[in-house]
This record gives sequence, structure tokens and C-alpha cells, in this order.
Amino acid sequence: MKDDGLLFLEHLCHKSFSDHWEPLSEDDWYAKNFFPSGTLVIPSATCLLYFQDVTVIDHWILSGNNFARTNEVILKRIDGKIEEVKDIFISFYGIGEEEAVKLINWWRLLCITANELFKYNNGEEWLISQQLFKKK
Repeated sequence: MKDDGLLFLEHLCHKSFSDHWEPLSEDDWYAKNFFPSGTLVIPSATCLLYFQDVTVIDHWILSGNNFARTNEVILKRIDGKIEEVKDIFISFYGIGEEEAVKLINWWRLLCITANELFKYNNGEEWLISQQLFKKK
């Protein structure tokens, strides 16, 4: 980071708690397919404000309803162009039609569960946190 540079971070978060997701077993298809590195760390809304080598210029919290709406739009776009999405998956991943349909269903499930999660508690439990930092 240059001395006069700025760093903007945006991440999905919980209002209070950080969370570390990892596969529960070898059969945990959700974690295996959506977090292929094997783990996902979700910081709390304020967790990243405690780094020592940068200074916080500003911090914003957006309602989870924003991300829920994003997932609704993605789901509608997938559903409206299923055949095109299937063709893209087949071409991009080099998979067959059956695997592409399975992948579409997994992405649909991710959109549906994320939508519900981020709408929970009127969008005030799971949030979007944005931070703007500068070098100390």
C-alpha cells in the first residue's frame, strides 16, 4: 500500500460474532462445493477495525436486506436463463449436462439460503460491512 493510498474493504458479516465455517465431514457437500478451500472465515461487523498497521477513515454497515435482494435478483436471472447458464457451466467447467444441472441447483440453493439468512431479523443480524482505511 502506498503511503497516500487508501484501502476499501467490503465483506459479509454477523453484527456481533465472527464465524469460522469448515466442513463437518467428508459428506458435507455444501461446504465442499461452495467453500472449496475447505474453510470460510466470516468476521464480525467490527473485526477488521482492529488492524494495527492501518487507520480507519470511515466505516459503514448496510442492512442484510441489501444482500438478500441481490440474491433474489441472481436467482431470478438464473431461473430466467437456465439453458444459457447450463451451456456456460458445461463450457467453462468442461462438465456434462447432468453435472451442469446439479451445479445450477446448488447455486439456486445458495441464493435461496443466503436470501433467507440475510433477511433474518429484518436484515439486522447478518450484514454488509464496509471500511475505508489509510496507512498509518
